[in-house]
Amino acid sequence: MNFSTKTEYGLRAISKLDKAGKKPVSLALIAKQECLSLAYLERLFSLLKKADIVKSVLGVKGGYILTKPATKFNALEVVETLDGKLLPYACVGDSKCSHKSQCKIHPVWDKLYFEVRKTLKNIKLNTIM
Repeated sequence: MNFSTKTEYGLRAISKLDKAGKKPVSLALIAKQECLSLAYLERLFSLLKKADIVKSVLGVKGGYILTKPATKFNALEVVETLDGKLLPYACVGDSKCSHKSQCKIHPVWDKLYFEVRKTLKNIKLNTIM
């Protein structure tokens, strides 16, 4: 279970939106301020937009804004939007596994999975901005 640069860069970029409030921020500006690739940010924001975390504002002074205040989002939403489910092993969570009933280590992976999810769910975005 690794957090990729998608999550790191996505959270850094979202923090710029949170600081700007309702004023749209261009990805070009974020890329410049954070020393990130604009093309990479565009791909990340495409995912964030599909997940209804951000929305685009068209026009000369356009850019992106959060769809709701950062206090209404948790870190898990962003992580799973950008990196997918945080599965330490494929047999964890709701997945089907023919060895679950006999596997001695499965409860450890399940506990890890649910605790990490719970922790990230309890972290509101505004607290890490």
